Amino acid sequence: MKGKLVAFAILASLCSLSCASCVGKIGPGGDDTAGDDDDGPPLDPNLTVQLVPAAGQSGTQVVNFAVPLPRGMTSAPAVRVAHGGNDLDSYRRGLGAYDDGSLRAIQIQVQLEISGPTSLELAIGATGGGDRAAVDVATTLVAADGTQGPKVWVLLPPAWMAGSGAFGRIVPQAEIAGTPLDAWGGVCDYDRWDTDAFIAQQASRDVWLFDRATAMYRGYAITGDAAPLASAYREAAIYRAGVTGRGSATRISIPTAADDLKYHYTQGMALHWLLTGDDRFRDAAEDVAVRTHDLWTDPGYAGGADFWTERHAGFALHAYEWAAMVSDDQAATFRGWADAAVATYLDMQATWPSSWTDRDARCFAHSADAHGEGYGYNGCSPWMSAILADALEVHATRVGGTRAGEIRAALVRLGRIVARDGRDGDGKPYYWLGLGRAGEVDEYEEHWGESAYLVAMAWHHGGRSDAALRTAADELVTGLRTRGEAGQLRSFNWQCRSAVQAPAYLK
Repeated sequence: MKGKLVAFAILASLCSLSCASCVGKIGPGGDDTAGDDDDGPPLDPNLTVQLVPAAGQSGTQVVNFAVPLPRGMTSAPAVRVAHGGNDLDSYRRGLGAYDDGSLRAIQIQVQLEISGPTSLELAIGATGGGDRAAVDVATTLVAADGTQGPKVWVLLPPAWMAGSGAFGRIVPQAEIAGTPLDAWGGVCDYDRWDTDAFIAQQASRDVWLFDRATAMYRGYAITGDAAPLASAYREAAIYRAGVTGRGSATRISIPTAADDLKYHYTQGMALHWLLTGDDRFRDAAEDVAVRTHDLWTDPGYAGGADFWTERHAGFALHAYEWAAMVSDDQAATFRGWADAAVATYLDMQATWPSSWTDRDARCFAHSADAHGEGYGYNGCSPWMSAILADALEVHATRVGGTRAGEIRAALVRLGRIVARDGRDGDGKPYYWLGLGRAGEVDEYEEHWGESAYLVAMAWHHGGRSDAALRTAADELVTGLRTRGEAGQLRSFNWQCRSAVQAPAYLK
């Protein structure tokens, strides 16, 4: 498989070049009305996608894929598909909708003779060619469950994926290559920590942590490379294949983790649906969100040893928000759960503990006992806070308005305390940030990026003018670039999941 991925990577670089004229809109692409984000000019609706047949696949093939769209681009699944200058008959379906009624993605199916790498030209919003009937997505896959990928891989240009907003606030790696912001590439080795590495260890639940499908899909969107695409596609399918039951009867098959919230993920499956239109992943995301709520019925923290971590809070919010994005019949329920969780988290940051009177620099503090740590004092986890911050940004993007402003003010306060109190004397991020005292030194070099991400968000949402925040963010990025490492698979997972968005906040 690795030889095949090398060929994919070459084609991915061609894909990036083929859309050099695309204007990337670097932003979350959601429903934000708070005026915080400068989305820039809209995407050029014309793009070229690369097709690469899987090993052993040739002849006439039905190619299935979907193109994620930024908010407001189109409310109708109109797209012209051409190959070699000739319009093709196609099946087209809209996937999901933003609050303004515009589509989140368009699913496309075409049939063509394919014997090697080739390309398709797309024009979103245009018409051309005839209609064709849909086929079951499972028939376009090497194995019906998707765990071996599709018969024909489809690679989208990084500029398009960044501009769509589907993957968060990202910037194509090619745009920052060789600059001080080019730090995550040295840690996020998608070839080294690919699906082969995952499968070799999947009997251990630790390697499932942090939603690898999301980390890999973001890596694909940032780089345009086929290695993370292949891993994302296959591992989203591996995760879904282990989901059984419906609604509250839903269970995941990760070893010994059926009742452990931090292994319940909807984002990777939602992204998979937005890139494929495979409804099995939408349905599974809905079910996992219901199960998540059953496991996290009370998002609040009662103090002391009452169990609460930023990781659990963040993954619960992600579960609700991403299931709501793709749901066809339960979005209102999921959004209600998300709204309630966010209200609780914001109140917690503002009020706990009462002894912490600094109003401008606050994390989501709790006792180390609640975190399962024996430090014996109050504080927070900067690296786990990255997951919660990521989820809060998704929520703010959806709701907009006053609530979005409140969330982003909370993110500024979080970044301020991390920049000021969250590093040791050498500038290295603490593993555990103590309130009003030194925190716990991290013996490894595996958490630079998450703190850099939090401080970058604070600098951006605070008006991009706070010199102290910018300096701290740059120092943390430099630390990641010069000292950062991923010594194990789960370390790759957490470092390459949320924090890879930091360059877009600083660029």
